[in-house]
Amino acid sequence: MSTTTAVPAPRTDAAPSAATRTVRYALHTTGMTLTNVMFTVFTIALPVGMYLLFGMMFGQEGGGAARGMIMVNMAAYGGLGAAVTAGTQIQEDQRNGFLRQLIVAGLSPASFLAGSVMAASAVIGPALLAVTLVGVATGVEAGPAELLATLVVLWLGLLPTILVGIALGMLLKGGAAMAGGVITMMAMAIFGGLWMPLEAFPEWMQSFGRWMPTYWISRLGAWALQDGELPAVGLLVIAAWTLVLGVLCAVGLRRAVGLRRR
Repeated sequence: MSTTTAVPAPRTDAAPSAATRTVRYALHTTGMTLTNVMFTVFTIALPVGMYLLFGMMFGQEGGGAARGMIMVNMAAYGGLGAAVTAGTQIQEDQRNGFLRQLIVAGLSPASFLAGSVMAASAVIGPALLAVTLVGVATGVEAGPAELLATLVVLWLGLLPTILVGIALGMLLKGGAAMAGGVITMMAMAIFGGLWMPLEAFPEWMQSFGRWMPTYWISRLGAWALQDGELPAVGLLVIAAWTLVLGVLCAVGLRRAVGLRRR
């Protein structure tokens, strides 16, 4: 009498690629962020409310053109809040050990950084879209092509603000990261002229504000909505901020996961 031993079938599932890990992490983080009620209130309801207030007060200036500019600025402000807040979430991942677990599980620091940027880029969208839709509903005159171009320009221009949030999340500890994010967001909004025209400030504040990416995000958004001459200087300023912050985040992330000790 012969006996047979069952041989387990060899596993054929390959380990997920770096791109798959990055996308999975980005989707997970996006879902967690969008289900945060306070996040939604501060990044969507607040800029929409401010647009309605400022639009009621100043929207008719310039034959109604001011309403479009207010819409651009408040959309940029909502996107700024979403970008910085989402970026600082990296501190929570670092504090509770989730970042370390992800790295040990096979997610590379580069994939983690890319996933964080992707997630923050995704949560910017609702803020931009909400303010734009309310703007159109309340009298902003622009065609579909101009509106789409404005959304794309604002979305791309907000990249350095995402990196600002991530850098703060790695440099500051605990609740200081969130507090630092709020202070930085408000400073970038004020000095970038998102709440009121930069020309209303003293000369030194105007000079300082022209080095802020938020000022040029607003200018580029206005260019996409209302046409005119492309503010090419703004592209250089935003690119410089993105490059410097990208390097800072890459270095900071390696320190955050302890790779320097290996």
